[in-house]
Order: sequence, then structure tokens, then C-alpha cells
Amino acid sequence: MDLEPPLQFPLQQALNATASPVHHILTGSFRSLSLFLLAFSPAQRTLDLVQTIPAFGPHQYIGLGPITQGSHTRYAYTTSWALPPQLQSWAIEQQPDSLRVRFIDSVDITATSSYITVPPPYTHIYSAGGPSAQVHALPPAGTPGFGPHAQEIKFVPQAEWDAADKTRKALRYGSHGIEFAFPTGSAALAFIPVLGGSLIEVYKRDEDGSLIHIDTSSAPQRAGAVEEEEDGPRHVKVHPNGRVLYCVTEHSNYLDVYTINPPNGVTPVLTYVASRSLIPPQLRSDTANATDGSKHTYRGDTLLLAPSTPAQPAPQSIFVTTRGGEGETTNGWVSVFRLDAEGMLAGDVENNPYLVERYEAKTSGGKAHALDLRAKSDEDPDGALWVILTDDSPPHPGVRVLEWDGWLWRGGGTRLRQVAAWPVKESETEHGQMEGASHAVWLD
Repeated sequence: MDLEPPLQFPLQQALNATASPVHHILTGSFRSLSLFLLAFSPAQRTLDLVQTIPAFGPHQYIGLGPITQGSHTRYAYTTSWALPPQLQSWAIEQQPDSLRVRFIDSVDITATSSYITVPPPYTHIYSAGGPSAQVHALPPAGTPGFGPHAQEIKFVPQAEWDAADKTRKALRYGSHGIEFAFPTGSAALAFIPVLGGSLIEVYKRDEDGSLIHIDTSSAPQRAGAVEEEEDGPRHVKVHPNGRVLYCVTEHSNYLDVYTINPPNGVTPVLTYVASRSLIPPQLRSDTANATDGSKHTYRGDTLLLAPSTPAQPAPQSIFVTTRGGEGETTNGWVSVFRLDAEGMLAGDVENNPYLVERYEAKTSGGKAHALDLRAKSDEDPDGALWVILTDDSPPHPGVRVLEWDGWLWRGGGTRLRQVAAWPVKESETEHGQMEGASHAVWLD
């Protein structure tokens, strides 16, 4: 299929001769066949469309490749709802006036994928979704596209594979992500949450980049809480120290914290430590006694650790989201929890303003509420950030930029608030086709 040349849109303010520097954002959409390149101006608090990039299908998740020193091009890899199932790659090119994005290639896979990542040492591309996960080789530095297919991992028995659902519907109960840990004295470990099984599958990464299954971790047993099989682990992240794993549960709406134990043949790799609610406790209390329960009112979504900076090498915060439930009449939430130097939750006092911050979104979030974080300054001791929050829900779906002031902010008011959004109105999109953002990433 030949693609039309990307449609170019002039920046309204961000790229004129007197404008301050901008930060670029690449976003996909659940309801559009295009990717969108945006520019955020911190000084003017504006978010503008730079480029619409025609593609093959709605794009669910974006993974960025490594930055090559001296190169003006970086590569991105995306999952897609296109049929037949495939993954796609893109070049992000620095040009004199702005960044530009162009399509590189695609590879066919057996089941629609949900998540894609390129972890150190940047030799392979890993994706997961529904009944399977895929491993592709990464071409040599500076070479575009996908390398050879290296491995397929199946989460259903071989006898059931042919009949297994391989469409995007399987993402509701199959695998939903893959993340890596690099414990001292151990081979790299990979963690794949399987939403429908309430399991986190654990793998060791071999020297050739392939994954070898070594353990299965069941959802934690919570006294007086949701039963194990209803937990629904959706996404995981790993602390830079390689010793702590965090998991968001879609059905029970918790942030779970585990310690990572290097495999020794006896000790489980994951040991459950603690949980925090993705929604304010009073709302959990209000819904817990309802007939359908809080798991139908909210849907736990995603999580992200604050980026490391010279001023804050260890993340001080972890951001988590949940979406409103069916009917989109309930607003979603963003919660920020403070972490100690070892990556553990800094305390359990919900009302302590220095341990938790809550932000109620303007809509339910729909299928989105993905996050990406960017430090406002490498030298800021408070850990202030710019936060991307994607929204797929009417009446104003799209990309939002929030500002996080850090834990020591004493300026009054909320420390987390919206400062910009795109689109502001339908006429600013490509013929109104950007009806909701899926996942977005900071590019610079």
C-alpha cells in the first residue's frame, strides 16, 4: 500500500522567529489511521499540530529506539489494530524547521499486539499482546526498520492456538505489556502481565535475545479485597535499581509493588510488598458495596516512573492512571505516589500531602489515559515534570499536557494540573479524524 505524502500543518505560534523552544510529541489514535506530530511550547502553554502522518490502522502504542550519537534520525516502533496483525516502524528526522516523521516498514505477526519496547542493550525489539509475544532483532545502529523475527512466545497451549482469539479483543484478557529488569549479578529478566490470568510471567533473557520462562507470579491475596482471579494485571514497570517491580491492575484498581529476587531455583522471583488504590479511598468506599463493585466503575490503566535526572537520579514519584468504567460517565484519575530512595512507597498515610497527589481527569479517558513524562529541568531538585495524558473519551478527546510541580512545591493550589490540550476544537484536526489519542511520547 502506497502512502500519500504527509500533510503539513503550520505551527500557530511555536515555530515563528521569536518563539521559545518547543518539545515535540508523537501520538497515535484509536479512531484514526494516522499518527500525529505535535509541538508543546512551555512558555506559551500551547499545543499545536505539526504533521499528520497517514498510516495503515489505528495505533495503540509507540516504543522509541535508542538515540544514536551524531545522528539526526531516531526510530520509533508501533503496534497497530491493522488487519492482518502487524508492527510498524518510523523514522523521526530532525529538519531545519522542526521534526518530521515518515514510514519505514512493517512486519506481519500472528496476533494483534498491545505493547512494544526496545530495552538495553538495544539488540532486539519486544512486543506482546493477547495470546502471544514477539521478539525481533534490531538492525545495526543507524539502520531503519525491523530485523529478522527471532522468537514467538505463546500464552495458550499449542493445542488451543489455532482456535485462540488473535484480534484486538484478546487484549482484554491476554498479555498486555513487557518490561525488563537488570538485577546485579543476574541475567536480564522480562516480565509480562497476563490480564485474564491475573498472572505475571517471568522470563530470563538469553545472550541471543530470546526469552526463557523461569517463573509465574500470581496476583497478591488481599484481605477483604477482590478475589485473585479478578485482579487483572495490565501494565508493569521496573525501578532503575532493578530490584522493584510495580504493577497496575485493571479490575481491582491497585498499584501493586513487588521486590525482584534474582532467580536461584528456590526463591520466587517476585515477592509482593504493598498496594495503593488507583482511586481516592472515599470513592473506593462508595463503590465497593455497590452491586457491580468498583471494578466496573473504574478500569486501572497504566503507570510510569519519574525520569532520572542529574539532580534526581532515583525516581521520587510514580504516576498511575485509571479510567472511568462503562458508559463513560465517570471521570478517570491520575495519582502520584512518593517513593523513597530504594523505590518503595514512602508511606501509607493517604491524607499526607507529601506522599500522594490526586488529579481528576476531565473525562473517563475512554480506552486511553496513557502517560509519558519529561523533566522540566535536569537541575530541578523538586522533580518538576511535564506530563502527557492521552484521552479517548468525548466530549474533548485528544492529548493533554499536565504540569507537575514536584513534592516540595509551596506555591499553593494543586501540584498537578492541565496547562494545554490538542485539539481545542474539531476544525484543528485533519478533517475531524483525530477523535481520540491512544498513546503519546515526548520526542525531545
